[in-house]
Amino acid sequence: MRSKESSGFTLFPYMAFPGDSPQGAAGRIERKPLQAAAGRRDVEQRFQLLTENAEWVQANNAVKMLRVLYRRQCVDHEGLHNPVDQWRAGGGRPHRPRRRRIAAPAEVLPGWHRGFETAVRNDVARDAFRFGLYTGMRRAEVFELEWSRVDMARAVIRIEDTKSGEPLEFPVTRQLAAILDRRLAGREGFSAKTRDWVFPSEISASGHLTGGMQHLNARIGEAGGSKFWFHALRNCFISVADRDLMLPASLTKRLVNHSRSQDVTEGYAADWTMEQLRDAAQRIADRIDELIRAGGPAPAARAA
Repeated sequence: MRSKESSGFTLFPYMAFPGDSPQGAAGRIERKPLQAAAGRRDVEQRFQLLTENAEWVQANNAVKMLRVLYRRQCVDHEGLHNPVDQWRAGGGRPHRPRRRRIAAPAEVLPGWHRGFETAVRNDVARDAFRFGLYTGMRRAEVFELEWSRVDMARAVIRIEDTKSGEPLEFPVTRQLAAILDRRLAGREGFSAKTRDWVFPSEISASGHLTGGMQHLNARIGEAGGSKFWFHALRNCFISVADRDLMLPASLTKRLVNHSRSQDVTEGYAADWTMEQLRDAAQRIADRIDELIRAGGPAPAARAA
């Protein structure tokens, strides 16, 4: 699409970034057209604005998206250069990914438990958080769990769609069995369109819980006195397995479905059996309960 104001090509008409000049008394963000003539300095300026006013993740994602959008146009239009490639050639680099870390499980678990009990009114959401804690599964793996993937006869949960691309079979521990029993008992209280999901939601278009519950993270953190985000449950599960129980690293990786390392010795070893996984998962769940109890009982009152 050719712009009226410029002889260049407008790849996408407007992009608003935090830090752009406010417009008018209402303080609206001024939407500036991003022309094909944009160069590495423009990319650097917007990259820094996003870094300062948002987060490094948003800055990295914006640069990545911009590069992809220009890539096709550079093929179709001779003489058009990708400003992100120019930015990188000039020394520009995305921020190095930084993993968020939690404090020791003994410090955060009692607070998180209090947060679940006092700040989360929805029983389904509360059980979803607990399920994530006792499995170390990613948020999507928990929220999108279907009853058809729960084999109570074998006491195994199977996740097909995983980040690693490898299906995950996770043993049902006593703690997970209690959660599944509660969800099964309450299943008839939901409409037919949501009953296929272990953690259903009547207000979600998908019929199951979604990432729209992010607002609960802050509530749980405030109620428990420790910063909380869903993936921190995975961090905690791994920390308990690795630091508290000192389980073999390959066993912990298998439980959380991390890709196996390229270690030659590990490559020759047989995979862990379900009974070995079950014993390890139960030990982790029991240790999590011990750490929660060590922090004292949770208040009985819940948020209104």
